[in-house]
Amino acid sequence: MSRQRKIPTPAWHHRDSVKAGGLSGSRAKLYGMIGIILLVVAGVGVIAFGYLSDYISDQNRPGSVAIRVDDRKYSVSDYTERARMYSEQFGSTSAATVLTSVSADIIDEVILLNSAAELGVEATDDEIKAEIAQLLGITSDDPNFDARYQEELAAIDLSEEEYRDMARGNVLQGKVRDKFEADLPATIDSINYRQIQVSDQATADEIVTQLEGGADFATLAAEQSADTQTKDTGGDKGWVPRGILTDAQEDLLFSLEPGEFTTYPSGAVVFVYEVIERDEDHELEEEDKPTLASTEYNDWIIEKRDAADVQNEMDPTTGDGDKIRYVIDHAGLTLS
Repeated sequence: MSRQRKIPTPAWHHRDSVKAGGLSGSRAKLYGMIGIILLVVAGVGVIAFGYLSDYISDQNRPGSVAIRVDDRKYSVSDYTERARMYSEQFGSTSAATVLTSVSADIIDEVILLNSAAELGVEATDDEIKAEIAQLLGITSDDPNFDARYQEELAAIDLSEEEYRDMARGNVLQGKVRDKFEADLPATIDSINYRQIQVSDQATADEIVTQLEGGADFATLAAEQSADTQTKDTGGDKGWVPRGILTDAQEDLLFSLEPGEFTTYPSGAVVFVYEVIERDEDHELEEEDKPTLASTEYNDWIIEKRDAADVQNEMDPTTGDGDKIRYVIDHAGLTLS
């Protein structure tokens, strides 16, 4: 039996195999490099897009909406100027205080501009001019009024229409308050009462026990009341119409019969009350009219606020952080 001979592999076949293996490795390295380059390019693109997006947002932010009340919009730029003016007028740089106050002012301003006519109240051109003059610290008949007005418009970042609307809102606010005061009735449900102020409930209860036992209210007021305004006049608060006191106080006092005593805790003190008499048609005194008119005005404004469609990006709690930061930075406000 013949031995099978082993056929040698040609030399050229070895050389091609080596070349093929080397080529495959090179291609793998090349593809890996290309992959890394693509990843780097993609990462740089994402970062660049982020910076570009932030840049565009920063550039557009002054013109974006800061607050909208129904169909009236105020831009971040407008709001910033109003915040700066408020801060300068009232000497406050607290962001929380300024933002809250400016937002409330703008909302009330729009309500007045939109709804004052419902009450038959309007602002004339002469009244608006007088208000602008007051804002400028001059009189409306000042020969330099026009020049000062244009100087002011050039110095602030508000349009003339926006500035006039602000002045018109101020005029309407005063006239609406006057309207509510003029419409007050001649007579109103009122009580005549007196009080003793003490520091704790136990002392108040003891005083009520003494009063119900026949002790003199005026004497106890002089001896024990911490209310320096009334203790020397027997605790007398005089006649008070409904609408002056807080709702809780009125609910309590107007439910009492004359000669009846009760206690009323308020914060760190406790009051002992006695209603002396009640008159459902008591003549309304002049000194009480402004307070009652303010109450009527506040109730009207609150009702209108609740009905308004408000978008407030400047709310310190729920607003847009980037817009709020812009206003803080550009109006010179602080977070303290």
